[in-house]
Amino acid sequence: MISPTYSSSYFVLPGEANARPSYLTEGLKRIAEKRPERPCLYQGRVTTVEKVWERVLRASTWLQRNGVEAGSIVLIALSVDHPDAQTIALAVTHAGATVSFLPPTITLERFQRIIERSSPACVFLDGGNADLRDCIGSIITVWMTPGHSQGDWNEAELDEIFAERPAWGMPFPGKPDDGAFLVYDNSDRDEGEVWSHRSLINMLASRNSGARSVQSLPGSTEEDLHTDLLQF
Repeated sequence: MISPTYSSSYFVLPGEANARPSYLTEGLKRIAEKRPERPCLYQGRVTTVEKVWERVLRASTWLQRNGVEAGSIVLIALSVDHPDAQTIALAVTHAGATVSFLPPTITLERFQRIIERSSPACVFLDGGNADLRDCIGSIITVWMTPGHSQGDWNEAELDEIFAERPAWGMPFPGKPDDGAFLVYDNSDRDEGEVWSHRSLINMLASRNSGARSVQSLPGSTEEDLHTDLLQF
């Protein structure tokens, strides 16, 4: 499992057997373009695929405009689950970068070593991990908890990201074998394991082999109100 602490979040994938995406956001993008009003579940609520895709694009557009590009690494160090964590993760991968959810109990010393080793383009923090800010330096920092930004040039809050105008035609700049997730375990090691878009998609497809990953929307009996879900 990529990130046990964020295992309750879902994102849309196409349901056709022969339409397996080649990168993590392709399924969501494909459906948003073909059937934008298709209902789906997002953060436990019924919404449309287009609205979910717009939220991912807003974040991805902001990231690209602030120096996150193909080959970059983005670290997400959160002390608790956050409803927008998966949205940010998909936005990072759509920008062609590699995202990493750091263990919630990470120490300041290990975090500093990972910073030095990975040279991230951007770091996401919450109030519970505010002490980690001391060793980030000038790296772009986004606060997932409101009220923590000091207004410095290299700090932003989450609402600023989702206020960004989305670049609807933004292409995925990478390849299926590019890194999507950088996974660190709960040990004290500085090295992480890189999972490519292809390997993650194959793993998810294998996990759901023999059973459709379909969830009915609350209160609906119509077949059209079902959606295939990507779950990390």
